[in-house]
Amino acid sequence: MGRISKSKLISDCKVEFKKIFKCDSQIISIAPGRINIIGEHTDYNLGLAMPQAVDRWICTLISERSDKNINIYSSAFKKKQTIDLDNLNESKQKWQKYILGSIQAFNSKYSMNTGFNIFIGGNIPIGFGMSSSAALEISILYSLMKMLNIKLEKFEILKLSNLVEKKYLGINSGMLDQYASLFSNKNKMMVVDFSILKHRYFNHSIKNAKWILINSMVSRELVSSLYNKRVKECKEALGIINQKLKIKKTFNEINIDDLSDFHNDSDLKKRLIHLVNENKRVKKMKNAIQIGNLAMIGELLNRSHISLSKNYEVSCKEIESIIKISRKQIGFYGGRIMGGGFGGCTINLVEESRVTEFIDAVKKHFFTKFKYKIDFEYVNFTDGAMVYLNNKIIV
Repeated sequence: MGRISKSKLISDCKVEFKKIFKCDSQIISIAPGRINIIGEHTDYNLGLAMPQAVDRWICTLISERSDKNINIYSSAFKKKQTIDLDNLNESKQKWQKYILGSIQAFNSKYSMNTGFNIFIGGNIPIGFGMSSSAALEISILYSLMKMLNIKLEKFEILKLSNLVEKKYLGINSGMLDQYASLFSNKNKMMVVDFSILKHRYFNHSIKNAKWILINSMVSRELVSSLYNKRVKECKEALGIINQKLKIKKTFNEINIDDLSDFHNDSDLKKRLIHLVNENKRVKKMKNAIQIGNLAMIGELLNRSHISLSKNYEVSCKEIESIIKISRKQIGFYGGRIMGGGFGGCTINLVEESRVTEFIDAVKKHFFTKFKYKIDFEYVNFTDGAMVYLNNKIIV
């Protein structure tokens, strides 16, 4: 599914659910994908970030069964699977791992006694770094919660979805993606402090500019990439600092002076330089967005990218080429690699009247160099996850 409204997506999924399972759905939950304006690789390091939900969603529809079968259908993959609630074995297929992981995490804490039909639809494009996986986890967990009439706080959903990532998928990720999918407000932006798991909304004044995502088409498997290594490096570096200072500081509390004992070319020092300065950039970005200073927003994006490329070392030649080409285009304020890294996409702020011209130019120059086409998306902000019962929003 492409760019359609939330209501149209839900309507289409309801029709498809009935066609597949020969009954009506009882619970519908919908969770948005996200972008991250700034604050990259700070969530699992308990720092600051500025994620925002966008107008692409994963939709989960459920109906209860009288037996213990769980029938799962993925609209995106056009595949169906039946599993036994008493035998939730792991799956080798990636799309099933997220679904089964979510069910297993929920069942481990809130035992389910009956099976159900579950339909997964949505229009979050794969590979754009909008975190379709987090939206999938949130939508499934919310559906199960309401199906069993269990009242859970959003923070409980947040922790369960993080358990899915770590225990069932082996990714040592933070909570940024799920946090954005749960707590976003389409009329506000937010800064999240992951050291205390709290957020603060603020007004934005961005006018005559659009957020554009550019997909490098370079896939990145976070488990098999260097992502988990970065997590380990940061913990090791912070441990060295705290051992030296004989106190317990968080990443939000350290400063450049605390890094003096590391060698200048040390990987650990470079990781910490990124984190210290990225937290500062989040604070500066909030001020720039509040007053609508497009030039400053762009400059902060550019600085973030340089740090992610040189200090955190999560970029690749295709991403670097996209950034280099983008910087030469009229109407480009700034951009950076977004998400886990080692491929994926860039997030860019572009003058609204120049968007088509910008996209055409970047496409052309990239194809000339790499001989394949890259893809683009523009996004708008939206609210966090919702659950519907009898066509009424109940969460």
